[in-house]
Amino acid sequence: MPPSDDERIAWVASQVLPHEAALRTWLRRFRDIDIDDIVQDSYEAMITADIAGIRNPRAYLFTVARSVVLRHYRRARIISITTLTDFDARSIMDEGADAERTFGARQELARLYTFIEELPQRCRHILLHRKIDGLSQREVAQRLGVSESVVEKQLARALRALDALFGETGAERRPADGGPVRAARRRDAGKS
Repeated sequence: MPPSDDERIAWVASQVLPHEAALRTWLRRFRDIDIDDIVQDSYEAMITADIAGIRNPRAYLFTVARSVVLRHYRRARIISITTLTDFDARSIMDEGADAERTFGARQELARLYTFIEELPQRCRHILLHRKIDGLSQREVAQRLGVSESVVEKQLARALRALDALFGETGAERRPADGGPVRAARRRDAGKS
């Protein structure tokens, strides 16, 4: 017999609410979101979920919140590389999480890795040093032996291409000429 509404609410109150502070802290890393809305939408999803199959309520809450944030970004058509790297949910995935959701997240992450690998070499190195390694623009310029202006322009190029790929439903927006990565390569080839 499925749990009653009162049982679901009691379960959320006892198993999920204690993790709200940690969730709010985790959500602060994302830009352009209303944390209160994300938390509320996450709770709404938790109350309607099949709670019998949830083994780790904290991990499930974070997974739900991650999906809500991603849905928000897709609707808003904005996304940053920092946000995408924060979506590496391996540390918060519930071991019993829905296989389809896990597969979808892995596909999206693989798409990001493929995108990064297809960038022109200098553009890729700048993107990784700035957004993954956290180096300053000056440090990247010194490490690669280029000007800060080059770092700024290459990073902007990579982020524009990333926005074109993930800003809407990437595959539908990708032009027939090979997409933003190939277009960036063609531009770079002319400037070398």
